[in-house]
Amino acid sequence: MSMARHSRKFKPRQRTKRTLGESITSNSAPKIAHEKPILNESGWVIKPPLSSRLYQKSGLGVLSSDEEIILSPMEILFCNWHRHVPLPDENWFENELKKDSDLLAKAVVFDNARSGGELVIPCNNVPNINSVEHSFAFKWKRNMSHFNSTPVSQIRWFWTFDELNWDDITEWASAVQSSGYSSDIYVIDDEMEVTMYRISFVEPTGNQKIWNDLKDIEKKYIEDLWNSRVKTESGIYLKSTEKWPLPSIGVEHLSGINLRFEESRWLENMIKNDEHSDEIKLFDNLVNRGLILRPGFKFGSKWRVYDDEVSLSHAPWLIQTKFEVARTWENVCLSVRLAEG
Repeated sequence: MSMARHSRKFKPRQRTKRTLGESITSNSAPKIAHEKPILNESGWVIKPPLSSRLYQKSGLGVLSSDEEIILSPMEILFCNWHRHVPLPDENWFENELKKDSDLLAKAVVFDNARSGGELVIPCNNVPNINSVEHSFAFKWKRNMSHFNSTPVSQIRWFWTFDELNWDDITEWASAVQSSGYSSDIYVIDDEMEVTMYRISFVEPTGNQKIWNDLKDIEKKYIEDLWNSRVKTESGIYLKSTEKWPLPSIGVEHLSGINLRFEESRWLENMIKNDEHSDEIKLFDNLVNRGLILRPGFKFGSKWRVYDDEVSLSHAPWLIQTKFEVARTWENVCLSVRLAEG
């Protein structure tokens, strides 16, 4: 079996190669070449007047008492690509890479994070601003000054092959947002391509009737239907001749209500007043927020979640349970792309 490919109508975008020693900026090089960074006990030094421009306008380096700035190897690469600053020597990159095997990733992430004109400064360069553990850098909006405004986000980065620990990410993002910042994650792959995700927390609510809103006569009607239920391959069929009193549960089809397995187990527990299993507890929590949960198969998720009638709007949320959550960054990327349609 083969699957034919569509004819290509557009060329793929050109990938940035970032050649060492060559500028990738469209800005013209200075008439007089910049001096090479010089190593001292504090780091790589850039002297005035270039140091002032890099520090004041670009937020690069740490300012010293004599108006020089100290650059990290990551910042030197950025300046080489975008500010026409030469590398210290032809073997410099290999030597620095031996000291820090993540230098390549850090430099590419740093470059990518600044590509839209945002100001991104390593956390180590701004010790007067408290950063959360594991944060890599602060980000300011375009045209904002790091001297008189606060950052909008803290950045953390990962390789695609790094362990994906949701508890760790949740703890980090929660701490960052409690400090008043957005939490941005940059993921770099083996082709040196970078993808950014912004982590946020939501408490979804809807306007649908819940079990405790039902009248006793409505609960009795549901119980009577349940007692005459018919099992199907996908759950339970209830033959309903009257208006179904709990529209957030089940799908009206074939002159009755069709319940999925999870809906069946939830409804049986409600009728019998039994305790929910761990898997059904999440379903119960969401349903009792007035939400409608429908299968999220087409979007690579457990549920697509509505705050109103399904026929009135698209699902505002897609939810994956902790039992089925992505275990790798590749699966995260796939889920996001499916969710975006």
